[in-house]
Amino acid sequence: MTTDKRLLTIEEAAASVGYHPSTLRRAIHTTDPNSFPPPLKAKKPGGTYRIRAADLDAWVDALPDA
Repeated sequence: MTTDKRLLTIEEAAASVGYHPSTLRRAIHTTDPNSFPPPLKAKKPGGTYRIRAADLDAWVDALPDA
């Protein structure tokens, strides 16, 4: 199994999963696993948040069903 190491901007990640960028920003800043949205791992190299595609996929899988 290979892991996807692509780094996405918040805008790219939001467009790929169909959520508004502000939702992903809230997820990046939250620490409560019971909140909505749940926590999302992100790195901030050079001052701009980047999200690994594999972490984004795991985050989407962790979202509660509507």
